Amino acid sequence: MFWPVMIFMALSLAVGLYTYTQVRGSSHRFAVCGKAMPFFIIGTALVAQAVDGNATLGNVALTYSSSVWTGLMIPAGLAASLLFVGRYLAAPLNRMNLLTLPEFFYRRYGRNTELLVSILTILCFTVLIAGNLSAVAWIVSVATGWSYLWSLVFSTAIIVAYTMAGGLYSAIWTDLFQIHVALIGFVASAVFAVAVYGWENLMAAAPAAVLSMDGLTKLSAGALPNWAGAIALAFGNAMALDFMERVFAARSPETARNGCYYAAGLTMVVGICASILGIAGVALVKNAGDPRMVLPLLASEHLPFWMGAMVFLGVLGASMSTANGAMLVISLVLTQNIVVRWRKSELSDASTLLITRAMAIPTAAVAALVAYLRPEPGILLVIAFDIVFAGCVAPLLCGVYWKRSNAAAAVSAIAMGTGSRVAAHFAVPAAWAGLDTLIPPVISLAAFWVVCTLTQRREPAVAPADSMELA
Repeated sequence: MFWPVMIFMALSLAVGLYTYTQVRGSSHRFAVCGKAMPFFIIGTALVAQAVDGNATLGNVALTYSSSVWTGLMIPAGLAASLLFVGRYLAAPLNRMNLLTLPEFFYRRYGRNTELLVSILTILCFTVLIAGNLSAVAWIVSVATGWSYLWSLVFSTAIIVAYTMAGGLYSAIWTDLFQIHVALIGFVASAVFAVAVYGWENLMAAAPAAVLSMDGLTKLSAGALPNWAGAIALAFGNAMALDFMERVFAARSPETARNGCYYAAGLTMVVGICASILGIAGVALVKNAGDPRMVLPLLASEHLPFWMGAMVFLGVLGASMSTANGAMLVISLVLTQNIVVRWRKSELSDASTLLITRAMAIPTAAVAALVAYLRPEPGILLVIAFDIVFAGCVAPLLCGVYWKRSNAAAAVSAIAMGTGSRVAAHFAVPAAWAGLDTLIPPVISLAAFWVVCTLTQRREPAVAPADSMELA
């Protein structure tokens, strides 16, 4: 697998660096590609953000070590989130001509709320990048024989280089071939595994606990955390900076909405195929030791070479595209919503672009450190979106659909949701794991309504700017 992996990463780097020519010195083009992307491009780019190392490598690892429902939770939650965003948020947010999602909070609730949301999303998306860098590094390590640390440094350097070069153009151009390699590789491998080894044989070889519906229906089998994780992904992804950056780049609200629906379907296809490979891994890969190695071992030892190579490259491409997109949006938020917003003097467009590119370096360094210290791609994704689900989703949805929403309510909801999520982490017993995910968003929404109602006279809602149409 050494040369296929090296060639794939070299091609990704070359394409990404070439997109430097598309930016043309414009920070707006760097951020949202001039807001001109058509349906197929937007849909493909959204698939590439949803189908990552967590939904592939993490899915297989969780299926192998726990149950198929634990693994399938990730792609199912991500697909549901794309349907939710497409139905309720894509069109109205696309109309606003935003550069970043925290900018919505600035226009709707003011600068202080924007800063609070920016800090929370930066922290969460750094964890998201870490999960994908971890997945890339594991694949590179298996393919090359290098240590995990050296593989992590090598992979991070490549991704940050083309992120700085082309911005969203680099993400979209590399997505076009990376995600289709993943789609072909996982679908072909799942079909091969079922056709050659037999579905009944694979099911018979898997322990009953892996396949039992108890994972969805019984508390003792982990049903509550499974459902909580899927719900957190489904609604927490409404705050996904990388999803929204692609929504903003769509050339029309309808394009943004339809791109989300298209991406939801393909995300579920890849997720189901990855779960099938997880079941095949339970049957065929014995004593893997580390669950993260199940997919690489299955690809290298039990699939035809070209299929195994495409699975390797599919995880690489999916993880690289998500890490690339998340690095970009964190760099944009640091620049647009913190540096530019709080700077007393105005920056030129050239200076803004330079700072945005430079911000990718510390972002990548911190994410790589997290990936080295805690290389758990599946769990890291859930943790990241748990936090924004708890505090930020209620102010976002209310800001779009309730004209009376105000800043006091938004700050209260964020503080109560995030604070209760931290408290629940320590207060909720292990037997009721999952309630710590589900209860805080309800508290956040209740706080928003109560504070908004009590403060309407003192702090009336501020009308949103720039063609925002509230429902």
